[in-house]
Amino acid sequence: MKILLDTHIFLWYISGKSRLSADVRDKIRNPDNDVYLSVVLIWETIIKYQLGKLPLPEPPETYLPQQRDLHRISSLAVDEEA
Repeated sequence: MKILLDTHIFLWYISGKSRLSADVRDKIRNPDNDVYLSVVLIWETIIKYQLGKLPLPEPPETYLPQQRDLHRISSLAVDEEA
């Protein structure tokens, strides 16, 4: 299964928030599933962080790639031939 995470789901997932059901967490963790983030998530997170609306333990430019890699989530690549 291919899964594209939105901003809230990704942030809740990496922070361990209980807002996600066990089913959703299991689907994200399942190694048989391909889990992706969009560049829009990065853009949205940086803007909210800069406006002071989203506290993060580190700047998003550092924190988001670390968390993406830690949780084995891929960035959604744009098909250049499309």
